[in-house]
Amino acid sequence: MSSDPARKKLALVLSGGGARGAYEAGIIHYIRTMLPPPIACKRPFDILCGSSVGAINTCSMASSNHDLQYQGKRLFEIWNQLEQGKIYRRGVGMLTRFMGRMAGSLARQIFGLKGGEENIRKFKQYHFVGFLDTSPLPFFLKETIAWKQISLNIQRGSPMAVSITATNVHTGKMELFVEKHPSVNYTGRHRTHFVTIEARHAMASAALPLLFPTVRVEKNFYCDGGLRLNTPLSPAVQLGADKILVIGLHHIAERAEQGIDEPFMEHTLPPTMGEIMGKVLNSIFLDKLDYDLEQMNRINRVVGWGEEVYGPDFLDRINRHVAEKGIRGDIASRGLKRLKVMTIFPSSDIRRIFRECVADPKFLKRNLTSFERTLMKVLDVDIRHGEDFLSFILFVPSYLKKMLELGFEDARKNHDKLIEFFET
Repeated sequence: MSSDPARKKLALVLSGGGARGAYEAGIIHYIRTMLPPPIACKRPFDILCGSSVGAINTCSMASSNHDLQYQGKRLFEIWNQLEQGKIYRRGVGMLTRFMGRMAGSLARQIFGLKGGEENIRKFKQYHFVGFLDTSPLPFFLKETIAWKQISLNIQRGSPMAVSITATNVHTGKMELFVEKHPSVNYTGRHRTHFVTIEARHAMASAALPLLFPTVRVEKNFYCDGGLRLNTPLSPAVQLGADKILVIGLHHIAERAEQGIDEPFMEHTLPPTMGEIMGKVLNSIFLDKLDYDLEQMNRINRVVGWGEEVYGPDFLDRINRHVAEKGIRGDIASRGLKRLKVMTIFPSSDIRRIFRECVADPKFLKRNLTSFERTLMKVLDVDIRHGEDFLSFILFVPSYLKKMLELGFEDARKNHDKLIEFFET
């Protein structure tokens, strides 16, 4: 734990977005290698919160929070060396197994050839569990992240808490997997499991609906945390953060609503499945962060006005009043306070970056196996109309390197703001 109890708790919140998660690694790499040493090497994040791929990046950071220079370099190396085969199985064999499993299971369902009751209950008997077989992913995560070190670091108080967001498939509600130091209180109302963070929790948070199989944790099945809370700002606040750095994975062109002056475009052909799936993924990963930030800014302004009218002890007086009244609730439990938030979003449209990466006519043949190309045809996904969809799920080295570079450069553009954020 920090020897200075008055030091403000610094939180990092990482969004979900599949392959776009390389952007987050680029920013962290810059923070740990290019900011002044007192920040880069000596100022860890006290609270780490992530959803979907952001949960995986969060776990990597939590495991290396004791060595900040290594933290930035390690996360960069993971993404710089990442290949699709480490995420899901590929090749002709995978295609035949997929088609065979579909055909066999459908036959059992249609013609009643289901076998014994015990077999029916087995998850593997279902004819569809996800288009992609992610069996390589847990091995990759266990090799690249020192999971036991997360608990050791939390016991030492750096970080003080780690939160991972996932969606309970059966209830449709968001749930949190949290590991924290005993000194940290969680004041939120979301269903929370206080656990020792493991690879399965990160996999549950990153299980893209339909594409990846759901992940079982204890007695429940989970899928992508982005379905309910893609940018987990709330858990950071509920764990006591005073300052929060938020890294998003959508360019402003993707976040902005269509303006009334924008030209209306007519389409003579119906959308392809690739276009529809792209919009679905965008809706999953594009949450109400802008609204949450505006609400937080409003609270900060009200606090500022209160201090102007009633004096600098305004917050202390309110919090004492709430405590004396015995009022319960999240704000009452943690106390009202002013929160400082900094956000970094991609400065370039990621869809355009992906489009440039796949402009080479030989891209598909060079980077995708026959299974992946066939799956694209089955899903009616093509490069021209499927960039929304493919920019989330194609972990192609050339594209990931572009995302790393964009994150690094966007952090460079915010160099002075980052220093001010860390130091104040």
